[in-house]
Amino acid sequence: MVDPMNRIGIIAGAGSLPLEVAQSVTRRGGEVHIVMVEGAADPALSAFPHTVVNWAQPGRAMAAFRRAGISDALLLGGYRRPSFLTARPDLAFLRLAPAVVKLLKAGGDDAVLRGVLAQFEALGLRIVGVDEVAPELLVGDGNLTKTSASAENAADIARGFDLVAALGRYDIGQAVVVSRGRIEAIEGAEGTDRMLKRVAEARHARGDRERYGVLVKRPKPGQDLRVDLPAIGPNTVAQADAAGLCGIAVMADHVLTANRSEMIALADERGLFVQGIRAEETKPGTREAQKLGVRAAGEHPINPSAEADIARASGVLSALTSFGGSSAVVIDGGRILAVGASEEPTTVVERVRTLRGTNTRRRGVLVVGPEHQLDEALIGAAQRAHLIGLAITANGSGLGKSSPVIQLANRSAMFVATSNLGSGPKPLKIFLVAGEHSGDALGAKLIGALEKQHSGPIDFSGVGGEEMAEQGVRSLFPIEDVAVMGPLSILPKLPRILRRVYQTVDAAVAFAPDVVVIIDSPEFTHPIAKRIRKRAPNIPILDYVSPSVWAWRPGRAKKMRPYVDHVLALLPFEPEAHARLGGPACTYVGHPLIEKLDDIQNADASSLASRLGIAQDRPVLLVLPGSRTSEVERLIDVFGGAVARVSSAKGPIEVVIPAVRHLRDRIAAKTSTWTPKPHIIDADDKYAAMRLARAALAASGTVTLELALAGTPSVVAYKVDAIMSNLRFLLKVPSVVLANLVIGKNVYPEYLQEACTAENLANAIEPLLGDTDARSAQLDGLSLAPEKLRLTASSPSEAAANVVLSVVAGQAAGKSRRGGPM
Repeated sequence: MVDPMNRIGIIAGAGSLPLEVAQSVTRRGGEVHIVMVEGAADPALSAFPHTVVNWAQPGRAMAAFRRAGISDALLLGGYRRPSFLTARPDLAFLRLAPAVVKLLKAGGDDAVLRGVLAQFEALGLRIVGVDEVAPELLVGDGNLTKTSASAENAADIARGFDLVAALGRYDIGQAVVVSRGRIEAIEGAEGTDRMLKRVAEARHARGDRERYGVLVKRPKPGQDLRVDLPAIGPNTVAQADAAGLCGIAVMADHVLTANRSEMIALADERGLFVQGIRAEETKPGTREAQKLGVRAAGEHPINPSAEADIARASGVLSALTSFGGSSAVVIDGGRILAVGASEEPTTVVERVRTLRGTNTRRRGVLVVGPEHQLDEALIGAAQRAHLIGLAITANGSGLGKSSPVIQLANRSAMFVATSNLGSGPKPLKIFLVAGEHSGDALGAKLIGALEKQHSGPIDFSGVGGEEMAEQGVRSLFPIEDVAVMGPLSILPKLPRILRRVYQTVDAAVAFAPDVVVIIDSPEFTHPIAKRIRKRAPNIPILDYVSPSVWAWRPGRAKKMRPYVDHVLALLPFEPEAHARLGGPACTYVGHPLIEKLDDIQNADASSLASRLGIAQDRPVLLVLPGSRTSEVERLIDVFGGAVARVSSAKGPIEVVIPAVRHLRDRIAAKTSTWTPKPHIIDADDKYAAMRLARAALAASGTVTLELALAGTPSVVAYKVDAIMSNLRFLLKVPSVVLANLVIGKNVYPEYLQEACTAENLANAIEPLLGDTDARSAQLDGLSLAPEKLRLTASSPSEAAANVVLSVVAGQAAGKSRRGGPM
């Protein structure tokens, strides 16, 4: 850290930060000398020793610092790009003029600032950062305000951090607004305050008065924080409030606060959070040279500078694609003036026209994203913004020289370019929607299989959990928002679930995928599929995990046909069921548990017994009360009663309960008075516990298939809410136990609703603990399970990926989504 007792120079631009740093240094006994940039610096700085200079007088600035005995200085405040019309150059400037001109042509703001820094250091001045002089002005890790970020806000913050990092290599954007997973605004040349103002105006125009979304601000990768440290202050809070945002998140220790106490007080008054978040510093990376096939579609030529701008803007649009949309970029000499993710391209162009004001000099290029086509309205907007040309990244085969759009561009003296990024094949775009953790696991395996089978790049987007995130999918929102089951569980969360449905539909349509894959959770995923089909009817939609149409409400199969093109079935009897019921095309891809067969059957039971201190002669009862909170609440007490009865009747037994992380504490509390007291183990040890157990008591669900593959005799029970209970008459199957349905006979006894009593369960469990005919009959039936589920070739995830890629290939080849001619 620079000793604040030393003399520190400040080259002061606009804003309050130069004054705050000067006050911070002098409060601690240091001395400052301020070089006030004419027309920019706060007049209040004149209370300190100072020198006023024109922007083109570096020699005068250096002379002032030398007289004050200063060798270390900060560059603080806002700086406009200088105009030579206002320059009053000194001799030092004239010597540096060639380098200054080169800097101003460098393109992005970072390039200019790095060059300015280098010029000052060449004159003998050491430029230091605020973190070395006044670190208390930085936002640290944690919350500054009374209000905290919600889980929804946290997901938006993570997405915003990722976006700024992705765009940073193109020297664009320290700030973005992310709202429910959607990129609502990206900072261009206008700055953060004007970006927030346009968010407020857009929301007001559509009558949107709900508070949602966050402002995310962090440095760009590789940004030199000595000269361009991002900042927030009271005005940022006021603008975020006016825009209807929930709060502001910044990268901890990398963003300045102006008027900190006033900013916090205002945020508390308005109910906004301001939070510093520890994040890894992203390496800057390099802008890969874009191999463009650029051709002029009109009569006006494309100059080399414009070709470079088109390449750079195309890179920005390509980076935006994986975040759900790429509208348009306006670029001028390498500097990004405006960028849009979800807005119409005309809106992006109008923003540049407003920025330029009365400046009518023709310069700059509009590059339009692949989801948009060139039309007369866009030509008109570009003309009003005084641009020199336009480029489209979509297929421009329809833009012949005689087309009305090209003729209009010719008359407007603008070039029209069609470009095709040749740096590699166009990414395959896949949108996945998982509604609970089991679907998240399926989605993660599917992603891995798709990347293995597809030779080109793939862009994934959608909704998922931790496992899909590990595969690179940033969920639009936390999966916990929608992971509920049963009408009574859904009703309290219905408004939020509906909001998430519409958010997901908007994101899917904006992403423009080659295929949508919905995964299980039909209460959540099927309304999404219906709405996507209505808004984008040409996007194929696959359903990974068939709803239980073979069990109840069989009419659902036929009703799925208009919005589901293919079902990827986990159970071997489901294709026949869909064919019989008039459902969509259906392929048995295999149950994912078959991929775990070796793990299940070879789990180390003896090691688990040793760790738990269980004697070899002591029978073990495995208790599996469910993986959802609602399941555990309905079953845990009756399971406890059954355990007590079995222990009393059969003598000393050991009870083992595997618990998922989010339920472990709840299960421990509910079983604290059980006799015998259970061993609560991590879910990771579940298969070892199945191999160790003499018998199991389990909630109905996928776990019964795991028990069947492990060869563990079991009793199955289940209770549902009152509404679901009253609908039991709709069941069309002889058993609700998946293992029984797969095996083809009722191997596991089941006790549902009123029959699910401690007495009934205990009576069924007791024979399974001894060498009885009931136990032998179960073991014979369970031996059939592995072959019933096994595929002849490949893994389930690979089989599912093969169907997904086949559907995409059929669509690309001009076949209908259902396999016939279009």
